[in-house]
Amino acid sequence: MVSLFVGLIVGMIISIPLGPINVAVISKGFKQGFKSAFAVGLGASAMDFLYCGATMLGLSAIVHRIEVNAIFQIIGFLLLAYLGIRDVTTKVESFRYESIVPRAGRFHSAFLVGVFMYVSNPTLVAFWIMLSGIIQSSGMLATGMDGVALFALGVGSGTAFWYYLLLKAISWKKESFRAETLTVFSRISGYIMLSFGAYIGYELLVHFLQRGAL
Repeated sequence: MVSLFVGLIVGMIISIPLGPINVAVISKGFKQGFKSAFAVGLGASAMDFLYCGATMLGLSAIVHRIEVNAIFQIIGFLLLAYLGIRDVTTKVESFRYESIVPRAGRFHSAFLVGVFMYVSNPTLVAFWIMLSGIIQSSGMLATGMDGVALFALGVGSGTAFWYYLLLKAISWKKESFRAETLTVFSRISGYIMLSFGAYIGYELLVHFLQRGAL
């Protein structure tokens, strides 16, 4: 169950920064209502589940070697520091509406929009390879298929929960929902990533001190 909980937290954190899918979900929420907008988010969440599970399984055989573990931790520290600083310094000026618009009332069409938007971003493969390596090298997850499946399920559920909360916020304060609200969300996400980066940096420092490398 720890793997599921960690996956939920990770899924929510990685979904907060404003990207094309968040913009599409917000756009559909304003223009077509909750159902179509949430379907887009669910399509992306399903792909998070698949990408996460596939990369976790692919890396499980090599990531626990000491040398590989250290490499992923170094990359993870740098990646989290970059993403954290980026999100903390990001200011969302305005909403940009996505040109892809599913037909009203077609849940599966909106779902496929989320899927296609996700797979059209080639950087997500590299992102999940790095993130999966970081998570596995941290030792937070149970080993084996069950741990991977629960973590991937948690990630997909966490991203879906974020889109649900985002759309509820939009429907609750549709007239007053501003770009500044997303700026606050982005900065919170950035501080969380910086905290994780600091933790990984500390673990790296301890590791190298114990090996006499520093």
